[in-house]
Amino acid sequence: MRKCIYTAHDSESAVRAALIANGVIAAMKLVAAVLSGSASMMAEFKHSLGDWANGFFLLIGIKQAKRPGNERYQFGHGKRVFFWGFIASLGMLFIGGALSIYGGIVKINHPEPLERLSLSLVVIGLSVLFECYSCFMAIKAILAETGEQGQGLGMVAKVIPSLKKATPSTRFIFLEDTAALLGLFIAGTAILLAHYTGNIIFDGAASILIGIILFFIGFGTARENAAAILGESADPGLINDIGNLVMSIQGVVDVHNVRSMCVGPNSYLLEMVVEANELIKLNECDSINSAITKAIKDKFREIAYTHIAVISDDKKRQWCEQ
Repeated sequence: MRKCIYTAHDSESAVRAALIANGVIAAMKLVAAVLSGSASMMAEFKHSLGDWANGFFLLIGIKQAKRPGNERYQFGHGKRVFFWGFIASLGMLFIGGALSIYGGIVKINHPEPLERLSLSLVVIGLSVLFECYSCFMAIKAILAETGEQGQGLGMVAKVIPSLKKATPSTRFIFLEDTAALLGLFIAGTAILLAHYTGNIIFDGAASILIGIILFFIGFGTARENAAAILGESADPGLINDIGNLVMSIQGVVDVHNVRSMCVGPNSYLLEMVVEANELIKLNECDSINSAITKAIKDKFREIAYTHIAVISDDKKRQWCEQ
């Protein structure tokens, strides 16, 4: 049974930490890129600039998702998180990915010698520290959202299986920071190779590789957010757990026509048709409906809205426990 609960505070803290870290990192990388002439460092600046801009998009989504529902938006504003997450993903695709690939190609076609090696390496080292801080905050938020606990390296081991259940904002920040750390390693290695071998191709190739990594992460997160915006259904395992719970409630004979739709981060609308004995009275149907709704609300916090229809038994068993 899943126990993931959307926690706006945790998600917002992770995004704010990433926003501060990426702003400082982008400024340092820009100085190092201009002074050293490194294409991979310029790619890293574009990466951090995109990350910094994306942080604002994610923060806007988190703020707007807190708005209560009204007559126009009767299921709340939770999907705004997915919309702004989608915009952030496009930023990673085009600002981080495409421009970095382009910059690397230009560097290979028009090579220029690298300067100020020590400055570039110092900036990379400081950037790693800031990215580690941002990544740590994202890991803490993901574990808090999914109800997992851990300390030290145990947190890292638990965060990967929890990513699927995390909110879009914290998952994006974690993937963003992971890509940034990998990009810093690639950039540092390329700068050292280019310096000691005199072959600038290493620097341009690193920029292209960083761009490809960002492109694939941006594409993957954009696809996830698009699916959520379109109203994807809940995880089949969650639906199975809910159906088994409903089957255990007194008076329920069968369950079928179960449908769900995402209405926010880890938040779903659930529709279900439940069959009861055809001899029961109307008020008993109301009691069964109330019992089902309460049981689902108590055990499955992901289900924000329920619509339960109780009908008479058609003598055809449809629910199969898995």
